[in-house]
Amino acid sequence: MNSNNQNDSLIYLKRLSANDDYYNIVFKKTERVASAVFYMLAHVELNDRTKVHYNNLSDKAMTLHEAVSASLNLYEYEVRDKIYPLQQALVVLGSALHIATAARLITNDMEAVVAEEIDVVLRYIRNHYVNEAANRISVTAETSKPKTTPRAPRRIRPNIPANDFSSDAVLVYSDLGDRTARIKTVLEAKPEATIKDLSEIITDVSTKTIQRDLNSLIENGEVIRQGERRWSKYSIAK
Repeated sequence: MNSNNQNDSLIYLKRLSANDDYYNIVFKKTERVASAVFYMLAHVELNDRTKVHYNNLSDKAMTLHEAVSASLNLYEYEVRDKIYPLQQALVVLGSALHIATAARLITNDMEAVVAEEIDVVLRYIRNHYVNEAANRISVTAETSKPKTTPRAPRRIRPNIPANDFSSDAVLVYSDLGDRTARIKTVLEAKPEATIKDLSEIITDVSTKTIQRDLNSLIENGEVIRQGERRWSKYSIAK
């Protein structure tokens, strides 16, 4: 086999966490879908009629979050055989949203927006990782990699690496029950964050609510504030 044919048949072993397209198109979009569901649920009035749908959607959204997080550990060559749990979680959440819409828990417009995002992710997975054309390659030993600096897998759960604010900090949604814990997770990722920084990540409550929680954390000695009014910046107390 000549060198050209050899190059055509190779795939270098790397995890999906190191694949920028997968991370941005599949992982981040899927996380936004889960976050959007939790945002909608935060505005649902719980009663005997809504509780079952609320719990169902909450469970399905958390299952989706866990499935897409786990997918980052897959090697690219094994995605076709092991991506099914993520596909299933997306489809199941879409069905739960449709049922909740019929029950008037959420509006048709809200369902349409989330359903469109789910469809985008499913089509991308199908076209790039499931179809036959995406897998006409064989696998070489990892020693065949080009001589480039290895890229460490992204950390997919808190604690978030310092200053990795724009991507992994969205996973504060993995601790949905405690808003102050979510605030501290963001501050660990981005010291000296502003109210605007926090509100861009924690989207299911108002800026005023975030400010109240920050004041409480400051009173407890867990967070420090630098500056005044709109120039204030917040950091975890050492």
